[in-house]
Amino acid sequence: MNLTIFQKQLPAPTNLMISFARDNQHLAITWDETRTPDKNLVKGIKKVYYNIYKGHSQNGLFMKINENPIPFNRFEDKHVNINPNIMNWYKVSSLYLDENNNYIEGELSKPATFKMRNTDFWFHKINERNYWILQNTGMLFDLYTRKYSGDVCPHCYDDIRGRAGDNSCPYCFGTGFLGGYDPAYQLLIRLKPVEQALGISNQMFVNENTPGAWTISDSLLMNRDILIAPDGVFYQVLARHVNHAGGFLFHQELRLRAFDPEDPIYQLKRTTLKPL
Repeated sequence: MNLTIFQKQLPAPTNLMISFARDNQHLAITWDETRTPDKNLVKGIKKVYYNIYKGHSQNGLFMKINENPIPFNRFEDKHVNINPNIMNWYKVSSLYLDENNNYIEGELSKPATFKMRNTDFWFHKINERNYWILQNTGMLFDLYTRKYSGDVCPHCYDDIRGRAGDNSCPYCFGTGFLGGYDPAYQLLIRLKPVEQALGISNQMFVNENTPGAWTISDSLLMNRDILIAPDGVFYQVLARHVNHAGGFLFHQELRLRAFDPEDPIYQLKRTTLKPL
């Protein structure tokens, strides 16, 4: 099965509507059904499906959130952050299944959004304070998310153990999958004082530095993701804790580890990322 994406001749779905599905943590996205395009554009269409993409700014990065093609003109997003400072934007594309069981994806629709509302006065004041601190004392870090699927590394992948056989592999960086990490986006992060501890390796004592950090991104960072500071230092996320109040996300506390400058991770292929 093949997939051809974003064909400009194929019209995008229209009339996107965003509403509460059941509660304020579930959003329903609906749109008008797509008509079958001209037979000169796509021949032998068996069925029309849809893909849905989500982002946090109108002109920012959108990522597909459905695992399988959607057979109806309705989708429920079950992973909605209810922080009123977070915007949830959506785009939809039509997905045509032809007689050869190949998918052809049309253009993305115009973005549509739904903003969560919270009338609690003190919640807004605390969020305004946190955002002010982050915007004035934080820095834009590049986020690269660890791969857990894809083409396995032919240089070190251990078929028996089902993982990388060499954590220092310069091709998968210990993930077991070629490339190691996927570029995501930039996000504001404020570093906290470094926690120092004396660790023991196989040959010597090692002075370990684990700086803390925090951010107000509603995309949860995961352990072993990579953050790259503006000065080029690579950090690995060791742990994160999400602070909530009344069911609303305030910020994420992070514990980081700076990579050794000689670590192969510095050979990671980078690209230009945009803020979330």
